[in-house]
Amino acid sequence: MQDFDLNSSSPPAAANPRGFEPLEWGATGLTVALSIAAAATQQAILGAIAPLPLSLAVGLNLVSRKKLNANLERFAQQQQAQMGQMLESQGTQQSNLANLTLALSQVRDRLEDVQQQVQALNQGTRDLHDYTRILDTEQKQIEEMLDCLREIEKNTQVIQTDPSHAKAYYNRGLTHQRLGDAEAAVVDYSEAIRINNTYAKAYHNRGVARSTLGDRKGAVEDLRTAAKLFFESGDIDSYQRARDLAKRIHEVGSVDQAEKEVPLELLFS
Repeated sequence: MQDFDLNSSSPPAAANPRGFEPLEWGATGLTVALSIAAAATQQAILGAIAPLPLSLAVGLNLVSRKKLNANLERFAQQQQAQMGQMLESQGTQQSNLANLTLALSQVRDRLEDVQQQVQALNQGTRDLHDYTRILDTEQKQIEEMLDCLREIEKNTQVIQTDPSHAKAYYNRGLTHQRLGDAEAAVVDYSEAIRINNTYAKAYHNRGVARSTLGDRKGAVEDLRTAAKLFFESGDIDSYQRARDLAKRIHEVGSVDQAEKEVPLELLFS
């Protein structure tokens, strides 16, 4: 049993047999319509944007290829530039190497010239040393000759003062013999022997001078006489020396051999 408000002027509304008010039905319909529209719109949008990922990928791929080609072209240009620089550097190095080779060849030629000059200088130095030795030898010979000439002059003055000075004749003869003047030596030795007929050294040296002149017989006679006088005076060494020399000259087959067998060292000073 329902209670009614006694104070109400109108009776209560009748109850909706389905439980929905008209406003609710409108809202529900609108919601459904919007849902359908939204679904349709979403489907259209999805259908519209479905090709976008592929297009975007293709576009990105094209952009990447362009960038890659640009990078490759830039890299190729850099490589070409570097290659050009390397070729230029190589050309410079080859030019420098050619210049260095030329300079080295010039240095080698110059070195050969210097070596030849050094060899010539060394040869000149050797020649100079040889010439110096020759000059020294000649100077000594000149000095010896001057000494001999002074000795001859001194003994000549002694002979002029004392013509019977046998020793002065002997010394002058010895000096002539050392100068190679065997004839003048024989003359002076003969004068010494004339003054002193026991002058053993005068006989000995005159025998040597006669051997030089080719008078082998006179040389042997003088040397034997000298040996006899040395023996009588007790000078055994000089005796043996004179005897051996006389024997050698006597046994020699020619005058040339005799000259070789009688060096000036055998002379008595």
